[in-house]
Amino acid sequence: MSEETQTEQGSRNLRGYIQLGAIGAAILVAVYFAQAPGDGGNEGLGLGAAPKPVVSVIQPEVTDQTQQVDLTAVVSLARKARVVSEVSSRVVWISPKFSNGGSIPARETMIRIDPRDFELRVEAARATVKEAEASVWREQARGEHDARVFARDYPGLELSERVRRGPSLAKEQAELEHAQASLKMAELKLQRTRISFPFDSRVLNASVELGEQVGPGTPLGTVYRTDALQVEAPIEVRDLNRLEPIIGRAAEIRAGGQTFSATVDRVSSAVAARSRLATVFLKFSESLPADSLPLPGSFAEVAIQGPVAEGVYLLPESTEQAQGRVWVIESGTLKSFAPRTVGRTRSSWIVDAFDAGDGIVMGTIPGAREGLAVELADARSNSGAGR
Repeated sequence: MSEETQTEQGSRNLRGYIQLGAIGAAILVAVYFAQAPGDGGNEGLGLGAAPKPVVSVIQPEVTDQTQQVDLTAVVSLARKARVVSEVSSRVVWISPKFSNGGSIPARETMIRIDPRDFELRVEAARATVKEAEASVWREQARGEHDARVFARDYPGLELSERVRRGPSLAKEQAELEHAQASLKMAELKLQRTRISFPFDSRVLNASVELGEQVGPGTPLGTVYRTDALQVEAPIEVRDLNRLEPIIGRAAEIRAGGQTFSATVDRVSSAVAARSRLATVFLKFSESLPADSLPLPGSFAEVAIQGPVAEGVYLLPESTEQAQGRVWVIESGTLKSFAPRTVGRTRSSWIVDAFDAGDGIVMGTIPGAREGLAVELADARSNSGAGR
């Protein structure tokens, strides 16, 4: 190999060693700054200090709060009545009120069945009663006459029931009572040609037509008492326990754009197998006009007023972190705390009062951890929030 070639090979080796040395030096510098304190390392690199997260906090005030449980419900019927005919004939009249949604006062006729056949039966029964009454009078007169004749012909002897015509008179009296009972039955059937109910009702459905032939048991429609409306609301057992005693508690029902006053009437005797929810039944205030109440099947929102919780915070929902905890600011750093939940409203989380430090964080903080230094935005009070 020539001298020139050897010289060129040596130069190449030297440059390779220099490059490897430069790479090694760069790695050592990077490791040094990675292990150095954050502030010093950043300053050495000229990046400046990492900014502290700016957080919004709330300074809660201790207050007393009436607990409220909000539920989704449906309007239903505690009971309903079928409208049926008790006699056989044709429908000759139907009240204009007897239609879906109609309201009918107590004892007002809603349907009339052809009464002519039953009127004739009443007249015939009355005639039979008069005939039976005449037979009784005739036997009484005969008995009195026979008794006078016997007393004249056999003075001093005791009159027997046979002489007084007692057996035949008893038979005629029985016939009279039978005729009177038949008359009452005929009159009762005549009354049944006018169909009504002894209570104020609303028509759920009507299924009868004018001129229709009906008989005993023929379904003509369905009505319900105006006080039979109820509201069924599924409720978690823990909320049920929180409202104890729940029977008689005041509530508000919102349905169809209206708000109605109500009270808790009763609670289901068992928990649903699938949902594990109980059911509360509410009844509307008796002072409410029947026509103003929502129809069965309507969806409703229910707010039941519970007991008063004393010494609590009303926190915005944005303060709640994972697992029901909050971030409390202490000396400019984050501290995690799990308050005891008392209840909830539509917009607030009700918890027992606790030491809120310099404030409770609202919203989430990226990379939040215990002891993280933060910067506070202007704190504000939530006095009266969510009431």
